Amino acid sequence: MQRALLALAPRLLVVLLLPAIAPLTGCASLNQAVSNFNTFSVEEDVQLGRAAYQETLGESRVLTTGPGAQQVQRVTARLVEAALVDAPAFAQDFPWEARLIDAPEQVNAFCLPGGKMAVYTGILPVAQSDAGLAVVMGHEIAHATLRHGTKAVSRQQILVGGVAAIDLVLRGSDRDPEYATAAALLATSLIGLKYGRSAELEADRVGLITMARAGYDPREAVAFWQRMAAQGGQQGPEWLSTHPSHGNRIAQIEGLLPEAVAIYEAVTAMP
Repeated sequence: MQRALLALAPRLLVVLLLPAIAPLTGCASLNQAVSNFNTFSVEEDVQLGRAAYQETLGESRVLTTGPGAQQVQRVTARLVEAALVDAPAFAQDFPWEARLIDAPEQVNAFCLPGGKMAVYTGILPVAQSDAGLAVVMGHEIAHATLRHGTKAVSRQQILVGGVAAIDLVLRGSDRDPEYATAAALLATSLIGLKYGRSAELEADRVGLITMARAGYDPREAVAFWQRMAAQGGQQGPEWLSTHPSHGNRIAQIEGLLPEAVAIYEAVTAMP
């Protein structure tokens, strides 16, 4: 039995790495299938998001009054309305909610599965305006409507299982045990991180259209990400990160601006 498993080990490794190889070989359908793989139901999205949200808010200082809290509510309400125009039907029933968390050191925001959102006060100075905040929240809302959170968990479950199987087979052979560890690290880097970056860029694209439809100038996205780049210092190699480099992110946004600006101008021209 062990000999048979050893013979299959190289094939298992190829299967595990296929999603990473797909873009190089033109296997777009396989790449898309892996990106959309999800073992969770929409109802589970809502349940998981609500539980994580309650835990996070319970450990945080939530601001419900003041200019910052009012800004978060104002911008988020407009964006959710705009996002639901062409979002999947299930998003209509999400319990959308946004809160401002007092954490000046946190230059961040998030949207959990099911539409529960939070903005940290540390990102407000970088956003600078409603349009700047719309860049952030349009992106986060897109994560929820595209179900990126539970898709990522689903891929991780498969990845962990596949790596564990390969690790077991290789450690049962006379090969160097470090080979198994290297295979696991390679798979994690090429698959898990790659799809994290793909989700970020997809959320950028959908978020840009959403903010334009909500009446916020999408050109502010370039300025916002330039300010974010100035905040973070030197980034490491993109292939070792779940997020795209600021340069790649800005380049994609610039390529999408003609479509988004056309939507924005049409919206703002309406009475």
